[in-house]
Amino acid sequence: MSSRPASVHLVSPGKELPAEGLPESGGRIIAPEGAFRYELKYALPLSFMEEVRTITRPYVQHDRHCAEMPNEHYTVRSVYYDTDDLLFYFEKMDSVRIRKKLRVRTYNGPEDMAPAFLEIKRKYGRRGFKERVRLPITDIDNALNSKDAAEIVAGRSFKERKALDRFRFNMRTRHLRPVVLVTYEREAFVGRDNERVRVTFDQNIRSLINPTLEQIFEDVGLRVFEDELFVLELKFDGMMPRWMTQLIRLLNLRSHPYSKYCHGIDAWTPHPK
Repeated sequence: MSSRPASVHLVSPGKELPAEGLPESGGRIIAPEGAFRYELKYALPLSFMEEVRTITRPYVQHDRHCAEMPNEHYTVRSVYYDTDDLLFYFEKMDSVRIRKKLRVRTYNGPEDMAPAFLEIKRKYGRRGFKERVRLPITDIDNALNSKDAAEIVAGRSFKERKALDRFRFNMRTRHLRPVVLVTYEREAFVGRDNERVRVTFDQNIRSLINPTLEQIFEDVGLRVFEDELFVLELKFDGMMPRWMTQLIRLLNLRSHPYSKYCHGIDAWTPHPK
């Protein structure tokens, strides 16, 4: 992948945004006020992890999900959807400034009965926002394929109903299908003074090509593609906290447009960078 950071595309929160040339249930996407966040990603050697912990510890604490887990991390499981010719994959590879990806995400194992989320993650340079609807994992197939999917989200917020509508619209018009399962262990922190500030450590990142949605909890046959690295993500609204700036300076970090989705596909079928 290109090592050049993506350019920042400034779009005001609350402003109507072009839907990448594709009308989505009414044409234009409204970015909700306060929905935009900056995301910086760093693929780092595992040996850096403790140093990052030491620097950030005074400013962050485990998020409530990690705090509830005995080992203070949880498993993230995502099935990504794309076209047969991998439109979203190549948009990322080509550093298209305005792009999106669609996924079904859940956590831990089936015995935990964690909710699932249908998510559309939109990127505008280094800023982005997510549209998503939360559902029981047992309702996902009906939500995507049933003619009466509106009944599944009856009584939900307008935002959630529109998220499902747009997800289904993309599946129908783009003929999307599951192309890769990406699974990893996440340790997540939030700012002590501002929970919208997040720091996450992702490791043991692995994938399965051409999964079915029913394989979202699969643990056999996945291919590990990051075993000596972890992915550090810094997320914040507006201005970067000063301590994050100090972290970047102290460790001489350089942010790259790292994509678990693209690397997950490349672990099985490498494409020219």
